[in-house]
Amino acid sequence: MTLKERILRHKHGKIFFIDYFSDYKDDYVKNTLSVMEKEGVLIRLAPGMYYLPIQSRLGVLYPSVDEIVQAIAKRDHATIMPSANTALHQLGFTTQVPMNYEYLTNGAARIVHLEHNTVRLKHGVASNFAYRGKLMPLLHQALQAIGKVNVTDENKAHTAHLLLANPEPRTWKHDVRLMPAWERAIVEPIIKNYHE
Repeated sequence: MTLKERILRHKHGKIFFIDYFSDYKDDYVKNTLSVMEKEGVLIRLAPGMYYLPIQSRLGVLYPSVDEIVQAIAKRDHATIMPSANTALHQLGFTTQVPMNYEYLTNGAARIVHLEHNTVRLKHGVASNFAYRGKLMPLLHQALQAIGKVNVTDENKAHTAHLLLANPEPRTWKHDVRLMPAWERAIVEPIIKNYHE
């Protein structure tokens, strides 16, 4: 089976990395991917990263930055989570789309240059990955980005909305202990009043 045939057996929407094809010679892989890009079969997202596009009536459906980052995480066998302004936007604290996306990883730190965005993967400390729930670590990152002295009543109301709309009572007790005291003071009254 040729590499092109192998790639085309995948579902559209698949993200490929050059090192996925280590059973072929490097030059053959690079040449095949380059030719498939020129033919319009693949789209190059970043150096060494290609995408088998999904076509719709409106044109190509590109993967989101988060989908690209999760593909990197899967390849690297790492955990990656949004931080700073990326977490703020993802959780709806702001509608402003960041030009530069920032994530924490327990894998290798790097900068990924996409066509219209830059993704910075920063090495995070182990405590960032000790949370058991899905929402609480992102909420921690968002509150850190806002800062203790800048938290508004609107931010607190949005925090309550997020927690009550995405309840994870089985992990709350553990996760809230990982937060600094000022974040706990915001979160604890909300989760104490939650009733399943």
